[in-house]
Amino acid sequence: MRFWGIEPKVALFTFLYALISFYLNSALGLQSLRFPEVGAILVIVGVALWLICYLQVSKAYREGELLTNGCYSRVRHPIYSIWGLLIIPGFSLTIGGFMLGLPLVYWLAVVKFIGDEEKALEERFGDGWREYAERTPRFLPRL
Repeated sequence: MRFWGIEPKVALFTFLYALISFYLNSALGLQSLRFPEVGAILVIVGVALWLICYLQVSKAYREGELLTNGCYSRVRHPIYSIWGLLIIPGFSLTIGGFMLGLPLVYWLAVVKFIGDEEKALEERFGDGWREYAERTPRFLPRL
């Protein structure tokens, strides 16, 4: 599996939905159903957290290591979680209208394709991945 994992597949689904949403918002005049201040805060926090995780995982990827510390000590897929819980919902709240459904489309795509990525990680890292996956939740940290 490449560095980007399942993100190109997920992006295709979400991009198509976003295009349709922009069209419908414009055609039906739904621009007033939005919450830009809340959305902007979510996006800013999300991008900051994403950058931290991205720097950690890109270093581990270059070194051929399984990353199990830092952001990855709490969940197996923190970047997908950050996009699905902060960045995409924030963007959706900023735009409003039909874009409010974008987080649902994103999560449906992630859940559909995540098995492919996890299978590739298991093939690459073997028992190390299996032990990590057993003790670390997929998307949401344990309380």
